[in-house]
Amino acid sequence: MIIPFLLPGFLLIAVFYIYPVIQNVAISFSDWNGIFRSNGFVGFANYTKLFSDNLFIDSVKHTFLFFLIIVVLMFPLMFLFAVPLQKLKRGKYVFQYMIISPVVLSATVAAVLWKFLYNPNMGLINSGLKAIGLDSLARVWLGDSSTALVAVVIATIWHGIGTWVVLLMAGLDRIPGELSEAATIDGASGWQLFWNITFPLVWDVLKTLIILAFIQSMQTFSFIYIMTEGGPYGSTEVMGSYLYKIAFMGNNFGYGAAMAIVMAILILVFSILGNKLLKRETIEY
Repeated sequence: MIIPFLLPGFLLIAVFYIYPVIQNVAISFSDWNGIFRSNGFVGFANYTKLFSDNLFIDSVKHTFLFFLIIVVLMFPLMFLFAVPLQKLKRGKYVFQYMIISPVVLSATVAAVLWKFLYNPNMGLINSGLKAIGLDSLARVWLGDSSTALVAVVIATIWHGIGTWVVLLMAGLDRIPGELSEAATIDGASGWQLFWNITFPLVWDVLKTLIILAFIQSMQTFSFIYIMTEGGPYGSTEVMGSYLYKIAFMGNNFGYGAAMAIVMAILILVFSILGNKLLKRETIEY
């Protein structure tokens, strides 16, 4: 029988996944402060409060903005690295190592590193701009509400783009070389090869990466909290950092649990809609 073999795995899933989710749902209907064992049942009060909480609404907007900036900045860079690397004959693994090496660093170390780089007085970025005569471009990057979120996104991309490049290269490696050779013989340019052959054939990979980018944006916390703590003036406050402040700093675990449930629902809805809206006709090759 197969049941005895499935039982250990099911028990692990039940203890570490299913039970915490059920407990979190129960806490979301209470006013538990994380200290005393008694929970006061408040019904849907925590959920209705979310819709009138301007800080929560702003954090949702910043989270979606974080996702949009990730897509706009990272996906072109991803192709810029992956396509030439996939065609490279010599030194390919050296460049792959250089691109993926930041992933080895923990998010905390990478965030502290970039916080020093953005330092307005002794940071390398402003010092470099001043050294080449571009003093006017120097900014208080993390202290300016107009640049703080973009600055954090750039640090996040630097830390994680290696993983995305490797995943995209795996998709590129599946494309038969004969297709590009035949198109080249027919006189197709490099751009035509990319747009009409490469891009359509890696669309399934891109669709998955877009959904993963949204999930990452919804769960982002380390870079936001370490580099800006949600500031200045709440301009980088995302759902993850706001949830942390509400639950663990404000001892309002009931409200925080409701926020976590809403985050999970948003991820589920976007994943389902994303799969449907981004679905294209399957190309056999």
